[in-house]
Amino acid sequence: MKKLALAALLAITPVTFAETLEHVEEEVHLALETIQQLKAELNELKAAVAMQGEVQEASMGRIAKAAKKFEKITIGGYGELHYQDIEKDSGSDSRSMDAHRYVLFFGYDFTDKVRFRSEFELEHGLVKDTADGSNGGEVELEQMYIEMDHTDNLTSRVGVMLIPVGILNENHEPPTFYGVERNEVEKYILPTTWWGGGAQLVYKMNNGVTLEAMVHEGLAVDTDSGYIRGGRQKSANAVANDWAYTVRATYTGFPGLKASVFFNHQTDATASSGDNLEELDIMGASAIYGFGDGFEVRALYAQAEFEGKDESGSFFTNGFDEQQGTFLEVSKRFGNLGFFVNSSNVSGEKRSRQYNVMQYGVQWWYPGNSNASLKVNWYDKEHDNDSDSGSDADGVHLGVGYVF
Repeated sequence: MKKLALAALLAITPVTFAETLEHVEEEVHLALETIQQLKAELNELKAAVAMQGEVQEASMGRIAKAAKKFEKITIGGYGELHYQDIEKDSGSDSRSMDAHRYVLFFGYDFTDKVRFRSEFELEHGLVKDTADGSNGGEVELEQMYIEMDHTDNLTSRVGVMLIPVGILNENHEPPTFYGVERNEVEKYILPTTWWGGGAQLVYKMNNGVTLEAMVHEGLAVDTDSGYIRGGRQKSANAVANDWAYTVRATYTGFPGLKASVFFNHQTDATASSGDNLEELDIMGASAIYGFGDGFEVRALYAQAEFEGKDESGSFFTNGFDEQQGTFLEVSKRFGNLGFFVNSSNVSGEKRSRQYNVMQYGVQWWYPGNSNASLKVNWYDKEHDNDSDSGSDADGVHLGVGYVF
């Protein structure tokens, strides 16, 4: 019986073993396919991760590039709001509020030695045509130039620039000077703000002397009035038949002192050869001296001289061809509070432009900075000629100004 069972077992074993082997082979094949599929999916996942890393790296690269570019951008600006209450001796009284200036600076450093600088300005709050055809405000491109350092001492500028004259023409941000309005000398004799298109060289010596030379568009003064301020062309399709030339020497080698002499020459003051006025020379000197402890003195003298083909007319015989002005200011600052008194004497292109202005007042800088301030000053204007005494005036100016 045992032999019979053993024989039967041996008879069915090859069949069972073959079936088992075939089943194992199928399982192994299926496992291999699964492994290949998993490997493919894993490779796809690795590729996706790698691609995502490249995209992220590229994105980070663009962000870093943009951030680096923004590091080279300079943004700033200044502005001032004025209130005036002025009464003339004739009896008229005027009160006005004026958003006098809103200015934005924009610059970009191409390299450590090459820079772009600009200044964009809105005056009097808006721009519109008024009923009499005059402009109710101005939008102006006051500066737009490329600056390059050739050496540690020599710099060149090409574009639209402020003319290097006086005290305020280049540095006129409201918190940096006393009084709500700019002084009268740097309004009518030196037509601040005065700019023009051209080229400039600046050389800074190691002994505190800075030399500047500029070739630029000239003024186009009205031949009948000789009004210097009205001759500013502001690089707006400016007539440039004849160049103007300005030079200045500034000394800062003594502690607390900044002293300058300047000279401007134009071969044709009206930018037109068909009228009587010819050459114009504008010259002067300025000084700022800080004695310490907030005590400062500012002084300015400016003179303009016209020449004409025929000097027998009233403009020359009345002496209006020689215009001049002097400005003197004394101030004392105690922390955030400053007090000042100044005097402007102007001898302009007509009798009504010949007068003296006295101002005294207070300026308060906001705590923690010198870039924003409130101003108040009292104003007294007296004309040289008695016939103009009705235009004598006095009053008060209030203002707020900032720079950043």
